[in-house]
Amino acid sequence: MPENTVVQVTPRAFTRREKTIIRQDVKRFEKIGRDHRCVSLEDYANFVADRMKTDDHGGLTPKSFELFRGLVAYFGDQLLYETTLARLTGEVHIEGQGPLDALGGNIPGWLLADRFEDLHVLVEPLIYDRIFGHQQWPVPLDVIRDQIIDWSHGYLFTAEVETFWVFGEDMAPEEFLTA
Repeated sequence: MPENTVVQVTPRAFTRREKTIIRQDVKRFEKIGRDHRCVSLEDYANFVADRMKTDDHGGLTPKSFELFRGLVAYFGDQLLYETTLARLTGEVHIEGQGPLDALGGNIPGWLLADRFEDLHVLVEPLIYDRIFGHQQWPVPLDVIRDQIIDWSHGYLFTAEVETFWVFGEDMAPEEFLTA
């Protein structure tokens, strides 16, 4: 997380509509993968990045927003299967950073949190950086996913994960060592 960035989350329950959106987005991306031969998360990210279009006011077109939202849901879904992270929703305020403001902040399921440890992943800004970042994205999205999985299991420290959008207490690696 960039220095001086403060994230404040006020949790709330998911609405039925938000749960439905997440499920539909994940299913849509599974179908995109089959139809367009997307094998890796990086393939999905390239698919989405190539199709981003803006309207006359500089905002994303509805179809582009759906694709972006779908990639956020799909990436989060991939993390759910390999970690103890769970989706969390609520009112979020990020000081010092603007991606959520730029997209309206209404993407359900973009925040993952561990129920047992103080671990958090902000999926939406991570995907935003990958799709809209002005610099060449140096690390494939699959590597970021693997690093987040290793971090959530205590094998990496937060500083070793090559994205700003993970935060929380690092787990003591001594607990995972064997004699």
